[in-house]
Amino acid sequence: MIRNAKLFVTTLLAVMVLVVAGCSPTASGSELSNNQAVASSSTSKSQSNANTDKMAQMVIYVPRDDGRGVRPQTITVDSDKKTLKYAISFLFDEDSRQSYPVFPKNVEVKDVNIKDGLAKINLSKQFLDGGQVDGLSAQLRLASIINTATSFDNVKKVQLLVEGKTVNLYGGYDLSEPMGRMEQQIVK
Repeated sequence: MIRNAKLFVTTLLAVMVLVVAGCSPTASGSELSNNQAVASSSTSKSQSNANTDKMAQMVIYVPRDDGRGVRPQTITVDSDKKTLKYAISFLFDEDSRQSYPVFPKNVEVKDVNIKDGLAKINLSKQFLDGGQVDGLSAQLRLASIINTATSFDNVKKVQLLVEGKTVNLYGGYDLSEPMGRMEQQIVK
């Protein structure tokens, strides 16, 4: 019986030690740590909101793989990258990832000037690579570039240049004059 009492007292002491250890300042520190985590989380959320404020959305028009026009694609970029030059460059990159890319490889946007609603987009000579362009390829390329450009509020018409020179005829399209939005080519 005394042996059972000793075992009971020892077990009781062990349980009390565990209970007391659970209520020690270290546990309170854990509570403090949780409060810090909440504060840190709140700070992260406000930093995240600040980062969201620095982001902007823009629409590019990517050629469809089936050749039935172009489809709008909304992208989110840093607000300082929301430029027409960046949008067209992104369009070329996005097209290169498609199953059937429409644009020639290594096409670059040399520069873009926007004045009085007219965007002059100067492309590298690679835009003309491949010689004669068929009507469908030309249509998809032009619809992608022009619709992407005119999705910017300050652009109503687009003049395409290659190496700074006007392209008069491209795949059966007269480019000697600026072109407006190609709404009929947009397939959603």
